Amino acid sequence: MFSKKEQQTIASLFYKLVSVRSDTNSIYEPIIEDLILNWFKQRNYFKEHSEHVGTFPLPDDALRREVVWALVKGQSKKTVVLINHHDAIGIEEFGKFRDVAFRPDELKEKLKEKKRKSKSLIQDFENDHWIFGRGTADMKAGVALQMGVVDKFSELRNFNGNILFISVPDEETISKGMISAISLMDELSNKHQLDYILAINSEPYFNNVKDKAIMFEGSVGKIMPIVYIKGVKSHIGDPYAGVSPSMILANIQRKTELNPKMCDVYHRDATPPPIWVHLKDRKKVYDASIPEAAVGFFNWLTFTKQPTDILNDLSNFCTEAMDQTISDIELSYRQYCRMNNEKFEPLDYEPEVLSFSEAYKLAVEENGDKFEKAYKEKLEEAKEDFHSKKITLPEVAVKLIEFTVESISISDPLIIIALSGPFYPHINNQLLKGGQKFDLEERLNRICSKFYPIQYQSNQYFMGISDLSYCGFIGQDKDVNAIKQNSPGWDNVYKIPFDKLKKHNMQVVNIGPWGKDLHKTTERVYGPDVFERIPTIIFELINELLEGKDEV
Repeated sequence: MFSKKEQQTIASLFYKLVSVRSDTNSIYEPIIEDLILNWFKQRNYFKEHSEHVGTFPLPDDALRREVVWALVKGQSKKTVVLINHHDAIGIEEFGKFRDVAFRPDELKEKLKEKKRKSKSLIQDFENDHWIFGRGTADMKAGVALQMGVVDKFSELRNFNGNILFISVPDEETISKGMISAISLMDELSNKHQLDYILAINSEPYFNNVKDKAIMFEGSVGKIMPIVYIKGVKSHIGDPYAGVSPSMILANIQRKTELNPKMCDVYHRDATPPPIWVHLKDRKKVYDASIPEAAVGFFNWLTFTKQPTDILNDLSNFCTEAMDQTISDIELSYRQYCRMNNEKFEPLDYEPEVLSFSEAYKLAVEENGDKFEKAYKEKLEEAKEDFHSKKITLPEVAVKLIEFTVESISISDPLIIIALSGPFYPHINNQLLKGGQKFDLEERLNRICSKFYPIQYQSNQYFMGISDLSYCGFIGQDKDVNAIKQNSPGWDNVYKIPFDKLKKHNMQVVNIGPWGKDLHKTTERVYGPDVFERIPTIIFELINELLEGKDEV
């Protein structure tokens, strides 16, 4: 167990971390990175081994953010990785309470003034164990308790293994920090002969019952398909001379949004069905004509489905929606002709559904080097706009898709299917190949029986989307190729080093504190978990694994 002094060290660190603003994708992140780095540098172990602590810069990052890492070396290659993120979401929704968002005691008193309060919130106001504040649960608590675990191992010196601590920025945005950490982990593995056997994240778990804790032995995947539709332009006074891309897009949305057939099922669990997050025509100004193009993108969560499956499934949905739209327009036109005593002529369209890679190849075939040169210029322009925060990552892809479509000679209705980052590969211990296997649920409950009245339940996937996604890769080379070839801007604006990711496949687990109301003004975390219980459980688990006790 952690001594009173060790608990006080974690508590002091936790409150200090919470007090430092660290809005994601902002100038505030480097400030907290300095705090974490300097804290480690002041510990005795790292004073003696200054080469075992440092930072790893995010490439091409205008904010100059860095991954903070610390390594405690023992007597073997076996290494457990502790990962966390030090960024938090902003404080805009706090309104008049913004000035106390990072001061737990003051915020708690302010929140008591709220007129509408849930029963759970009222109970937690009266319980001093609950600590309120932006970033308390998500996830300054996880950062602090993991730092406490590292500190305790640093005092053991000659234990059987190694502990690598990695704290990343940007988790709440597009995970640039953890993606960069993949290369850092590869570099440290080569330099220090580290064999990664387990990654532990400490995101909070959600539960309404005290001492019924949840661990996660995987993390849900997320992919963002983009659907770009080129219609046929016409004046609104002559609608049947054109095809509205918005109508096609609406039919695609209707076929896919909240469609249970698109849920990914693993054992008795299913992902939520897709939700579209963007639907818009591409008109720059108002005029009395049918839009020439429309675009939409949505999040598709995965347990087992790979990018190749998703592209194939979406292509089928888009083909059905396109055919349905043309059929609906033709039926409407037939009725309109009857109403006006006009002769009906069947519509003569040959619509197409292409992947981005197919559209790109077609543009090269039609235009050769001229297109490739112009595309590179457009790519650099989009990259610059992205890094200066003028456009988002999906908008980078849309710009490049649009440029490609304008370079091909298809005049009939056209759908382009592409992908955009951020891409989070799903990960699950049961599906990972290679590496050591551990019965983590049994181990945790055995450890808890010695110290605390906590009963752990193992869930297959953490559903909040996490950086555990970048601790291994379950897919095949064809899936990697599908992502690269159909993600406009890949390798230039956004990329994942899949070769290094596959090289260090390791088991994963999320063991974090009890938290409530993440991303809300009433965000809070259970103090005893932060200062004593979870650090003890993680410390004991790592000890068992590194000593090789009861390996499966």
